[in-house]
Amino acid sequence: MPESTTVETPGTDAASPDAVRGALSHVLASEELRSSPQLANILRFVVEATLDGRREAIKGYTIAVEALGRDPSFDPQADPIVRVEATRLRRALERYYAGAGAGDSLEIAIPRGSYVPHFLPRPAAPAMAAEAPAALADPAEAAPSPDGPSRGTPDERRADPLPASAAASLAATRPAAAPRRMGLGLALGVLLVAVALVVSGLAVGSLDPLGLRGVLAGSQWVPLERTNRLGIPMIEVRDFESTGGPVASSGDGAAGGGGVTSGDFTAEAIEVRVRDALARFDLLDVLASPDARPALRCSGENASPSSAFALGGLVENHDDGTLSVLLRLSDLCDGTIVWSREFDSLRRGGDATALEIGLVRDIMAAIAEPYGVIQARARARVTAAGGPAIAGPYGCVLIAYSYWRSYLPAEHDEARDCLEKAVAADRTFALGYALLAELHLDEIRAGAPSRAATPALNRALAAAEQAVELAPTSAFARRVLMDVHFFRGERAATLAAGASALELNPYDVDILADFGGRLIALGETARGEAMLAQTAHAAPGMPPWVDYHRVIAAYLRGDVPAAAAAADHLMGEGYAPGLLARALASHLAGEDDEARADVAKLVAIAPGWASEPDAMIGRFFPDAGVARKVRADLSDIGLKLSDSAAAN
Repeated sequence: MPESTTVETPGTDAASPDAVRGALSHVLASEELRSSPQLANILRFVVEATLDGRREAIKGYTIAVEALGRDPSFDPQADPIVRVEATRLRRALERYYAGAGAGDSLEIAIPRGSYVPHFLPRPAAPAMAAEAPAALADPAEAAPSPDGPSRGTPDERRADPLPASAAASLAATRPAAAPRRMGLGLALGVLLVAVALVVSGLAVGSLDPLGLRGVLAGSQWVPLERTNRLGIPMIEVRDFESTGGPVASSGDGAAGGGGVTSGDFTAEAIEVRVRDALARFDLLDVLASPDARPALRCSGENASPSSAFALGGLVENHDDGTLSVLLRLSDLCDGTIVWSREFDSLRRGGDATALEIGLVRDIMAAIAEPYGVIQARARARVTAAGGPAIAGPYGCVLIAYSYWRSYLPAEHDEARDCLEKAVAADRTFALGYALLAELHLDEIRAGAPSRAATPALNRALAAAEQAVELAPTSAFARRVLMDVHFFRGERAATLAAGASALELNPYDVDILADFGGRLIALGETARGEAMLAQTAHAAPGMPPWVDYHRVIAAYLRGDVPAAAAAADHLMGEGYAPGLLARALASHLAGEDDEARADVAKLVAIAPGWASEPDAMIGRFFPDAGVARKVRADLSDIGLKLSDSAAAN
């Protein structure tokens, strides 16, 4: 359609398309938008659509599809990415017009509640601002004469005088010459001290806790590049922003103890909690400060297979007292947004700690767990770069987790060999020792092949204890130690290690599920099932061993439908614990033929169930009462037990 010679937006004066495009080019060339292609694409789209007379097309869906390149199946109700990016764009425009764009004659604004831009004429900068440097050069010249205004030159006396009220106001606020000199000297002294502190901070790599770099508004701050010797994915958490009404004061919160005060669930508070939670996961390297950034080598001959991500967020405060948290995860190598999600209908009041843990646990389940977005993206990058063999110690980690998805014996051997070489090369590789301990346990629980004369439980204990010694604050290492104690039949040590792991990382649903499963086998079925229920809400797609725990819980309660439903989700034929659980569930339902078939497969995969069935039952079910029930049922479906054991 032909382009109008003027553009009118609600509440604004008319502006010519050329003036609008000129204003757009200034903004797009600014630092605020050069560093964010997504924001630039959105701004360009909404401005051009307005100039073309297509305001009605400026909706969340069209922005996502046409500006952000999302698939036509995009659902703006399920994916909040447009709202998140629009809020970032508004903030970027505010920063631009408060800084580099302060002298622009036309402002592009995107009001809240709409994506349609307004084009606002801006007043010229006042003359007083231009004269400020001269006044600073000699404050005495700018001060009024003690003899009054008649002492001025003829030119000064002919100048248009200020209105009397304005002159009186200006005179009342203008300090005397001597105090101004003192104030200027003091400011100069503070500036020099700040410069010295910032320079010294650079020398020692300080984190600038006082924000003194802000004093040097015109200087270029260069962050320290952070490398990762293990190749583990790195993530930086950027400032969370806030929108909507102000947070209710503590007096407006829930009555009595436990109410969330105004200090809770601010954007800054949630940002700090998310960063803290991410740092508790061993498979992530979290950058603690804007002074550190990943050293990226994304392409070229020396490209690294390592991944780096940035997490940003927006907290929306609603009029009804609820809030929403919108998050986006970006791949720093290609700039794409790889994940976004809205956590909504969060209500202040009640148990603040439980609400906090629940929210952050849901976030961590989506991005930080081994099966979450970050590891999936990092695994794909390593694969595209040539595979785990070129990814250093992190490549060994990927091989181990690949085995725990397939339980193929060949992958077990590959993972074990890789990790043994990695810990031999780096005796401080705590994560490597912890993963080795789990692989040693799989020689018992999953029938994985063994090449060592030392019993698997002894090797697993040594590796787990080494991991804890190297990383005493690692929740994952404590969880592995819990698993080892469990299969050694050490109830008290199992409970202690599990509680410690959960205390070190209450946001890890893997730890919650694993600890819950151990409690079920130890006879604390209700408590264990409650933990499993929490993980089902946070992370529906859990590893196969979680389904095993759910089947055993339903089996011990005698719940035939629940056991059958959980058994339907069990992994296929290659997972020994899954075959055990499915056999018990089938027997509970009276389907003994199916149960016998699964027992035969179990014995073939894990020969220990044929050579030492009583010991295997004791390892999987350390509680005497639970073990007695399992022995009787396995005996009924054909597993050969010793006479003394069957009689117990």
